[in-house]
Amino acid sequence: MASSIPSRVLSVLLLGGAVANAAQGLWQQCGGIGYSGETSCATGAVCTLWNDWYAQCVPGPTTTAVPTTKSTTAIPTPVTTTTTSSIITTTSAAAATSSTAAAPSSVQYLISFGDSYSQTGFNINSTKPAPGNPFGNPPLPGWTASGGLNWVGFLTATYNRSTLLTYNFAYGGATTNASLVTPWQPTVLSFIDQVAQFSGSIASHPSYAPWTSANSLFAVWMGVNDVGNSWWEADYATKVERIMDTYFGQLQVLYDAGARNFLLLSVPPIYKTPAVIAQGEATQQSEKAAIATYNGAIATRLAAFKTQNSGVEGKILDTEVPFNTALENPTSYGSPNATCYNEDGKSCLWFNDYHPGVKINQLVASAAAKLWGAPFFQ
Repeated sequence: MASSIPSRVLSVLLLGGAVANAAQGLWQQCGGIGYSGETSCATGAVCTLWNDWYAQCVPGPTTTAVPTTKSTTAIPTPVTTTTTSSIITTTSAAAATSSTAAAPSSVQYLISFGDSYSQTGFNINSTKPAPGNPFGNPPLPGWTASGGLNWVGFLTATYNRSTLLTYNFAYGGATTNASLVTPWQPTVLSFIDQVAQFSGSIASHPSYAPWTSANSLFAVWMGVNDVGNSWWEADYATKVERIMDTYFGQLQVLYDAGARNFLLLSVPPIYKTPAVIAQGEATQQSEKAAIATYNGAIATRLAAFKTQNSGVEGKILDTEVPFNTALENPTSYGSPNATCYNEDGKSCLWFNDYHPGVKINQLVASAAAKLWGAPFFQ
């Protein structure tokens, strides 16, 4: 089925573009597939490639050309019906007596994993989250692919019920298991790698992060690249099951470290992104079916996971619902239509042709907060 493989997968990384009169400012886009703007950064910033779709000017030595590999001077960053009834909630029997039902304490923890839809540029070896600085580093909104706050930032800063310290291990371009689905570069940290970072840092409940089973929520939004980089393969259904082996194997690592509260986000409707729409209706429908397969596997595996591990509370957020809320009513969210994109993250629903802007991210965060509720969110 080579003819149906999207061009974004087949193409080499296109980083050049038309040269504008002025260098890009701090936090602005400077490269990525389909980008045609200025590729140099203003003094004091370096153009850093986070994934094949997005490079950003971040603090560091000034550059005059877009890098072909990720800068070493910057902190590294790193789905399916449209009705609310498809939001799935599963709770193990023991969770009825779980301490998560207790009154909220003054400090809660959000520990998250994912790809560029979740990345904020957090570096576990730099400034740690603390009251007054819940992101630690970089400060809110972080380095995102939304043009501002992404859903992690909104949960931390807007929908939190009390102080929510966020350890966000998400890494742009991540797949669940790089040996199963190859990321855009070998330096990308997979879900496996992200959990390894967790295990080597805060899994031991250090003094700077004394999280407990009761006051911590573990959020995982994986699958955009698992699906996007493999949906056309003949053995896709089999591959999904192997991915799930890894996915829930990593949840087991988290559980063994003390995690009990799991918020899993489904693969969103990436077949509605401008990039995939440009590939035509046949590609859209094929990828839509592939997303449904992946999301169905998450639901099946979560049900098994909760029966095998006592005290687990697990909820799946169907992200197609918040995405469609905006995509079906674009003008209500400040966008002229459902397909325009702009790096300001606000004048269009899309930040670029593959990443949602601020409004969709806020809707995802709002849906997550409502789905989980107390004691973590309002």
